[in-house]
Amino acid sequence: LARAHRPEPSVDAVPMMTTRKNVRIAGSVALATAAAVAAISSAHLLAFVVSPAGTSTLAKSLAEASVNSIASNVVPEESKGSTTAGFGVAFVCFRVIATRVGAVRHQRRNCRNRSVNVSAAAGRDEAGKFMHAEEVSKLTNSVPLQLDNVAVAKILPHRYPFLLVDKVVSFEAGKRAVGVKNVTANEPQFTGHFPDLPIMPGVLMIEAMAQLGGIVCLQAPISDGKGQFFFAGIDGVKFRRPVVPGDTLVMEMELEKWKPKYGVAKMKGKAYVNGQLALQVDSFTFAMVQENKEEP
Repeated sequence: LARAHRPEPSVDAVPMMTTRKNVRIAGSVALATAAAVAAISSAHLLAFVVSPAGTSTLAKSLAEASVNSIASNVVPEESKGSTTAGFGVAFVCFRVIATRVGAVRHQRRNCRNRSVNVSAAAGRDEAGKFMHAEEVSKLTNSVPLQLDNVAVAKILPHRYPFLLVDKVVSFEAGKRAVGVKNVTANEPQFTGHFPDLPIMPGVLMIEAMAQLGGIVCLQAPISDGKGQFFFAGIDGVKFRRPVVPGDTLVMEMELEKWKPKYGVAKMKGKAYVNGQLALQVDSFTFAMVQENKEEP
């Protein structure tokens, strides 16, 4: 009798039952996705520890095996089709994260272990050979010297701690110059930039290049050396790699336009460390200011 009078399920109860089923499926999807995330993360971590160079192949194989195992044991049959997107998104996300982590690890390793690459300069055959001080010193014997630090100080008005050109190794009057800035750990900017990871500020690298441009503009045939050049504009600055103590920043500045009527110069420049591009500036604009002395 009780069964006879039991009310039949209403139409409104059907969506509720479907909703509960969807909730269970969604829970299974979330569980499977979380497990896939953990598996892929562990696979990438193991790949980094075992062999950074083989990260892609090892991580991919481990991740795929983990995903297949989880999909066959954890995910219900009715929700497997729904979890495909979840696995795909998780895999792509952690591939991107693994790539970024690898880049950061590579950058930090370079910052810690960066040194003068004398073995590469000596040739691949002698990469593992110990080089004495005399042999290392001979590597720079072929580099010419146009202006030493004393001569640079006679052209530029800057002084310590803001004279950022140590010497000029190549010079073409009125056109271009190549100068060197030796970056050392005892420079004052590294006290706070940064205490645990000293990196030369980008604005100081730009200033060093500007000073090299001043060496071109403050000599004949551009000017007679009287007056000063100031920044009037800068455009197209691109930093390619960090510069740290121990690096030798080799800069090149080239004059593109000179308008003597207005005292405006346009230049471009690049800076390198160990043959790698560290900084590129598409356009410097300098304005020359002459000193007006009143006659008695």
